[in-house]
Amino acid sequence: MAAMSMFLIISTAWAVIALALLIVAWWLASVGRIVPHRNIMILLTVGAWVFILNYIFVQRYGGEFGSFPREYVPWMALHGSLGLVPLIGATCLVVGRLMAGRNKFSTHFNRHHKAYGRTFILVWFFTHLGGIFNAIFLR
Repeated sequence: MAAMSMFLIISTAWAVIALALLIVAWWLASVGRIVPHRNIMILLTVGAWVFILNYIFVQRYGGEFGSFPREYVPWMALHGSLGLVPLIGATCLVVGRLMAGRNKFSTHFNRHHKAYGRTFILVWFFTHLGGIFNAIFLR
């Protein structure tokens, strides 16, 4: 059970840090500070993929380390699935920005960057709030 507590601590820390960084990135974009906004979004996207891959690894190989009460399985599945939507979206936006002008993919995501960003940030925001919710109810 001590390992599960460590997993919840790390999950909660990531949720709080990512939530704060999302708010800062949104503000930076709104005031036209594009370079710091871009850097934070790259950090968030890479960090989220590291977290997700670690989570999958823990669930697959962690035994008790990655277990949680069976009654929370539907919530965790919903939370995890919903969390992948903005993560995949953010990945497309970051890759589109980094590959600007190289192909139709990057052109599309650059042309619609604000619209996608406004949608994904709301879902990502609530996903991180869900992570904090998980920590409160799964401890």
